[in-house]
Amino acid sequence: MKAIIIGATGLVGNLILKEVLNDKDFSEVRIFVRKPTGIVNPKLKEIVNPMKDISAMSTDIQGDVLFNALGTTIKQAGSKEEQQRIDRDLPIAFAGIASKNGAGLMLNVSSVGAKMNGGFYLKTKAEMENGTEKFFPNKTFHFRPGFLVGKRNDFRFAEKIAFGVMRIIDPILAGSSKKYRSMPADKLAKAMVILSKNPVGKPTVLYFSDIVGCI
Repeated sequence: MKAIIIGATGLVGNLILKEVLNDKDFSEVRIFVRKPTGIVNPKLKEIVNPMKDISAMSTDIQGDVLFNALGTTIKQAGSKEEQQRIDRDLPIAFAGIASKNGAGLMLNVSSVGAKMNGGFYLKTKAEMENGTEKFFPNKTFHFRPGFLVGKRNDFRFAEKIAFGVMRIIDPILAGSSKKYRSMPADKLAKAMVILSKNPVGKPTVLYFSDIVGCI
């Protein structure tokens, strides 16, 4: 198999990349980044681009499966418009080109609570889901984790506090509320790679229990 990863330098994307590089079922992985990662691996093809004109990279967006781990915050992006461009518009653009070039599957990192009538962030994720599905009908899987736990490159004070709170709350979240449990980023990445190799019978929208069940 050949993989395409967008968002490969982020928390989950970097872990997906490591999983794929160590998986014998994948012969190649193409990542699209704004700056060189410095990673050296015979499987890896790194395309460095400012991510403004995706169509200019059309011939490089080749593979069997597209992993989307793009995601940012308003603080990082600088505006709501830029966050929408990164979280919604870029994945949809990649989906359109990848599907046209023969990719047969797409897996998205979304968010628990994603819905069209939600707040700004949750609506943006829902719009991303709907937009990518148009190019991969019945072949798009949306992973909707709760609070993501893992080592980030940047320090986020609010997330440190949230992590402490979730450690207390997680054990009491059961039944229909279990989907709100915090999700270790490494487990999410592993589940996405495992499902990409055998998607038959899996729900197209996956929450905590579904994600853990893939491993």
